[in-house]
Amino acid sequence: MNDNDKATAGRSGGLRRPLRALIVEDSEPDAILLRRALERGGFDPIAERVDTAEGMKRALGDQTWDLILADHAMPHFSAPEALELAKAFNLDVPFIIVSGHIEEETAVEAMKAGAHDYIMKDRLARLVPAVERELREAEVRRAHAKSAADLRRAHEELELRVEKRTADLRRANLRLENVIKERQRLENELLEIAENERRRIGFDLHDDLGQKLTGVSLMMKGLEQTLAGQQNICCRDARKIQSLIEQIIRHTHDLAREFSSLDHRGGDLPSVLKGLTENVKRMFNIACECVMKGNVPALPERSTVQLYKIAQEAVSNAIKHGKASRVAIGLARNGVKLVLTIKNNGKPFTPPEPGTTRMGLRIMNYRAHTIGASLDIKPINRGGALVTCTLPIGQESKPAKHETASTSGSAPPPVRGLALAEAA
Repeated sequence: MNDNDKATAGRSGGLRRPLRALIVEDSEPDAILLRRALERGGFDPIAERVDTAEGMKRALGDQTWDLILADHAMPHFSAPEALELAKAFNLDVPFIIVSGHIEEETAVEAMKAGAHDYIMKDRLARLVPAVERELREAEVRRAHAKSAADLRRAHEELELRVEKRTADLRRANLRLENVIKERQRLENELLEIAENERRRIGFDLHDDLGQKLTGVSLMMKGLEQTLAGQQNICCRDARKIQSLIEQIIRHTHDLAREFSSLDHRGGDLPSVLKGLTENVKRMFNIACECVMKGNVPALPERSTVQLYKIAQEAVSNAIKHGKASRVAIGLARNGVKLVLTIKNNGKPFTPPEPGTTRMGLRIMNYRAHTIGASLDIKPINRGGALVTCTLPIGQESKPAKHETASTSGSAPPPVRGLALAEAA
């Protein structure tokens, strides 16, 4: 072993690297020199020599190669033709031209065409470093190609997952929309049941209990007259009882009218709220005011009804349960929102405990939800509560005739009564 062989064996640690080399060369001695150069460089070449296009095609089809070494000029073949044939097989292996004589311009054109390097046969010492360099670069290219293929495959898989997830989300969204629609339907049905039940109670009070109380009142009046004719000492007590019955009859008639006439009778929201204010002052003898600010838009009838009933419920709770002596109803437009407020000075409002149910508050929330509004109820520091209902409104809404107004001195609009709602 000469000094170069010893140095090469030392660099490779005594292990030769297998290398499948296709040698395109018409000279067998030159092919042997190339194999020996590779062996001295630490390779264990498995080489095959071809010198025609047909031979190269057969060799490329039989197995895969790590390296192609091609002579530039041969009687029946050439390095440029071999390079084009390698491209036709879509190979990405180092293609190095090894020639005894080649013009520099010809070598540059060959490298532009795809050759990786060129070596002169009288300078084979450059062969192994060039082969090692090109093998490393080929490995890098293959790694990059594999990474790119993996990335494309991952991208395609991601697109498939996104499409599947999007389809799942569409189906889930459709189910959610159906659930929301069903919930809205149930909420509207619940509100309708509550209204019908109140009307039924109002009719029962008027047609059944009211008539019976009227009959009892007439009988008591007759008893009073009989006792008065007999100058009986119980005549005064009979008169008191008859007076109490008359009061009960009047109260029953008021309740019947309130329960059976919950709907507002026409008009826009400012008008029906003013009518509610007048009814509260007349029926309960407390201070009640209604203030409008800004251009209050004309609303759909359904929104007007629900906002009116929210205000009605809030006022009723303030009087019945909060024992309020003053109630203020406000209606203002704030940009693209319409804000309804009901403020009272009654007892401090206690928010419901988590998990508890207050039917009155739930019904108010249902009413707000059915028209896309939000409802907030919070206590006031000095006592009482503030109910705020915020309704988003479109820019296309037409302003009503009420811009800034108060109810003092105004005639009551056609609104019948205040429903004494069930409290929280």
